[in-house]
Amino acid sequence: MVNSRSYLLLPLFLTVALNYGMAHSYGPPPRVTGAPGDDVRACTQCHAGSPNTGTGSVRIVLQSGNVYIPGVKQRVIVQVADAAQQRWGFELTARLNSDAAKAQAGDFTPVDNFTQVICEDAGAKPCLTGVSFIQHSSAGTRNGTKGGASFQFDWTPPATNAGPVTLYVAGNAANGNGSSAGDFIYTSSVQLTPVAAAPPVITSGNIVSSATSLAGPMGANSWVTVYGSGLSATTRSWLDSDFTNGGMPTSLDGVSVVLTAFGAPRLASVGYVSPTQVNFLLPSDVNSTTVQVQLKNAAGITAQNPITTQANTAQLLTLDGKYGWAAHADGSLIGKSGTTPPAVPGETISLYATGCGPTTPALIPGQLPAQVSKLVTPPSVTIGGLPATVVSATAVIGSGGVYQLVVQVPAAVLNGDQPVVVQLGTNSSSAALITIQR
Repeated sequence: MVNSRSYLLLPLFLTVALNYGMAHSYGPPPRVTGAPGDDVRACTQCHAGSPNTGTGSVRIVLQSGNVYIPGVKQRVIVQVADAAQQRWGFELTARLNSDAAKAQAGDFTPVDNFTQVICEDAGAKPCLTGVSFIQHSSAGTRNGTKGGASFQFDWTPPATNAGPVTLYVAGNAANGNGSSAGDFIYTSSVQLTPVAAAPPVITSGNIVSSATSLAGPMGANSWVTVYGSGLSATTRSWLDSDFTNGGMPTSLDGVSVVLTAFGAPRLASVGYVSPTQVNFLLPSDVNSTTVQVQLKNAAGITAQNPITTQANTAQLLTLDGKYGWAAHADGSLIGKSGTTPPAVPGETISLYATGCGPTTPALIPGQLPAQVSKLVTPPSVTIGGLPATVVSATAVIGSGGVYQLVVQVPAAVLNGDQPVVVQLGTNSSSAALITIQR
């Protein structure tokens, strides 16, 4: 005979038994990535079918390519896609190739509430035994999102060279009906090889304007280029995944730029790194002073190198170091012919520049502009030596260190390649060319 207490508990037992075979929106169990030592069925142990039988995919996207710098954190993106599905999940693990079934490689850190880390022993970090996994959370499944979803998280590799490492992932493209029926599982892997950082050296006198490749005073909110050797172990520009809430990255693959003025150090925004070149953005609140520049990577930091800064020293951005970055009203580039036609006298065009100085409202150092910000000091512009009417001058929304100058081409300007010069106060830019054709 079943007593009343047991009878009341029976629905709970039934619920547990029914849910055991259904999809887990809160995340899968450990070892379903398809890696060596994991269940070869991956997530299909709970979901019907076999891996990789659908028309979708799962991809591992690495900002710096298939390499790792020992101890240097990097962003990893998992993309799950299937045109017919609308709910998403994944599980990923990192293993040393020397013992892919048991040897954990590095550590995972969520960057939002879409992912979570679990240990093989089912506990939370730090893991006491076994390997660890990063996977979707309930929020990360994004039920109703059609076509695909991406998950971002940080991975810190082993602190020393541990040889090749492989990332293994299983992705779930679900139909969102609350059961395992109709879901598709995809698997993938990527092998990473270690690359070593070398102590950085800045070549003497090789800190220049990114726009002109010339030394001299640098304007606030302008791009600066550092040349040298051993600057970075990788080569890449910043990517969307490097930004957090509009904040520009201050480090790419462990490379950062330290600026010191009046004894106070601060980090610059870094836009590009390579073994011989690093581009960084001077903060928008820099004034006329001497700033000491140091470049730091995982292997060391350079000596201080002085540069002179000013509140504004506008420089036109170019497409090739000679012809200006300029556009017609429809956004198409101004060129010499064909698909990039020249500018026409009387036409209103856009010129793009860096280092144009303070705006109102003021820019927030290190943050992408999120609203229209006009230049405090209106610039003057000449094309072919003739004054051009300046319609507007603003910082470009969503772009670091770039200003848009909307001007009207003088009616009397001659045909051909004509120099364009921007002047702010007493400071004039280097000339860039645009082609004029009546």
